[in-house]
Amino acid sequence: MDAETYLRAALREAGYGADAIGSALPQIMRILKAEDVRIEVGRTLSRKERDYVRVQLELGLDVSEIVAGLKR
Repeated sequence: MDAETYLRAALREAGYGADAIGSALPQIMRILKAEDVRIEVGRTLSRKERDYVRVQLELGLDVSEIVAGLKR
């Protein structure tokens, strides 16, 4: 199982309905992916870099692509 499946099950078990899960899950996944980027880079990101990561995640880029962009 992937993280999204576990989160969906945990939210459902906590009593959240399908609408609440459907609206919250994309944002939760973006937060987790942003943390993956920070871990891959190996340091705290500046505000400008965090904004860059947020936009790239909203556009649908993969973590590895974002990390490559930050390392250039």
